[in-house]
Amino acid sequence: MRGDPASVARAIDGYAQSASGMIHLGRDKGILFDQVVAQSGAHRILELGTNFGYSVLRLAKVLGSQAEIHSVEVDRSLADTAEAIISYAGLSGQITVHRGASQNVLDCFTTPFDLIFIDHFPQNYLPDLLKIEERGLLQEGGTLISDNVVLFGADLEPYLHHLRQSGRYHSSLHQPRPGADGFEVSIRCGERSTDTPI
Repeated sequence: MRGDPASVARAIDGYAQSASGMIHLGRDKGILFDQVVAQSGAHRILELGTNFGYSVLRLAKVLGSQAEIHSVEVDRSLADTAEAIISYAGLSGQITVHRGASQNVLDCFTTPFDLIFIDHFPQNYLPDLLKIEERGLLQEGGTLISDNVVLFGADLEPYLHHLRQSGRYHSSLHQPRPGADGFEVSIRCGERSTDTPI
């Protein structure tokens, strides 16, 4: 239904069930994702990996009209599709899609975010996180959500090691059920923290 983000997201879920090889957050992980996002109380959000806009629809639905959402997509055709879907959902005034490689677009931001969602190519997770840290783009106490950490497996081992062992985050895996793909939730706790990750 036009102007209804929830119904548009449900339509994408339905399409994904019949589309071979299509990767998106999905219904099962989406329920957990919504809970984490709601608990964050975020107002300024960054997503790396727009794809066709599914996740930003969920973000906007959970956080409400006061949330300012930025999403980065390197594939211009996907960005165009995402903008059309976002417009159909009635969220063009709330969500901005930035076109370009994430490493380049990250250099354009100067104000920290409350929540960052990383959901793109596994080889880019760690370089982008290091750039985020270098530029101070996740505020202290802010939430970092990293999708597909089970699906991408060994490709993300250095990234997950950094999240869980650097002392900068309280970090834990969230899965809808044992053995299923999941996402890592990492709360930035400051550069000098030596607390054991959760």
